[in-house]
Amino acid sequence: MGVLGIAGLLAPPVWAQTTPAPQPQSMAPAAAPAPEAAAPAKKWTLTTGLDFTSAYLFRGILQQSGGAIAQPYADIGVTVAPNATVNFGNWDSVHSTSPAGHFYESDYYASVTFTAGKVKPGLLYTSYTSPADRFATVHELAGVVSFDDSKSTFPLSPKIILAFELGDGQADGGREKGTYLELGVRPTVKLAPKATLAIPVKLGLSANHYYEGPTGDNTFGFFDLGLQLSVPVASGKGGALEAHGGVDFYRLGDNMKLLNDGDAFKPVATVGVTFTY
Repeated sequence: MGVLGIAGLLAPPVWAQTTPAPQPQSMAPAAAPAPEAAAPAKKWTLTTGLDFTSAYLFRGILQQSGGAIAQPYADIGVTVAPNATVNFGNWDSVHSTSPAGHFYESDYYASVTFTAGKVKPGLLYTSYTSPADRFATVHELAGVVSFDDSKSTFPLSPKIILAFELGDGQADGGREKGTYLELGVRPTVKLAPKATLAIPVKLGLSANHYYEGPTGDNTFGFFDLGLQLSVPVASGKGGALEAHGGVDFYRLGDNMKLLNDGDAFKPVATVGVTFTY
């Protein structure tokens, strides 16, 4: 039940340019060469990668801790209009110590995102499945609103997610269809020479029957403060490769604490690579 994401952009390929024909000699100054045509904008983007993590928490709900946890993913984004993009892809989680099967989870999703100035509203449908039958399939429809302040001196990239469970399967194992609310920001700082430090902050809440459990307080799910360092490895016409690593510090709500052996605090380390074309 991984959060996609997922984001990386590659500059459009450089197309060959035609050299202007020589101008005839004359007493008048030679005419300036005609400006070269701009390269056509890229209509699609492929992003794929692989992460290794010390524990797998889905919105503060502990799925696996310990052993080797590999999480590959792939995403295709297609520009369908000047202000609309469609994405679809897959995200998996494979566990070395899962007693009921190593292929713990495979998620399939499709989304559409619109651009209205700096505001980007969108819809995201996700089907969370477990090839190892560790949980029943969960169908979810989410509204996502993000704000693009990437040109500011200290971008925050705020985002709001409101997700509705549609079927009988419940992400938290409860009995009622839940509604999940997430508030987040992702400040970024550019480091020399090309490294980037991100400081993601997330607050996960139950808007209705999401973090169900035996305790009286089931509204607060988790608070996550993270640090992630990203470094470009290679880039060119064949794509861009990036390496990243970091740690997330989770403060868990009462019901989520019960799933974490009674501990309210959970650090999670992650390293991985992302390829974008």
